[in-house]
Amino acid sequence: MPIRAKPRLVRPLAKGQITLPVAFRRKLGIDATTILRVVLKQGKIEISPWRPPVEDERLRMYNSAKIRQFLKEDRLDAKTAARVRRLLERKSAR
Repeated sequence: MPIRAKPRLVRPLAKGQITLPVAFRRKLGIDATTILRVVLKQGKIEISPWRPPVEDERLRMYNSAKIRQFLKEDRLDAKTAARVRRLLERKSAR
């Protein structure tokens, strides 16, 4: 059953921003963390909340411990780091 709400008129700001009416946001569960999907269809703009599948690893959340672990594992060995540093220094000297 489609969600019905009374049509509203909104005016875009100078940079194209609009405010979604609070009644619409509440009905769709849209908050400051919601990613919105925007599609142009037959001369109309369709905006809908996008919720990634739970198994979608690309958008998983990382806590501080996971970030520290990732940075620790991603470190370059000393020899490679020195080589990269030398290459970058040569480039910046040009």
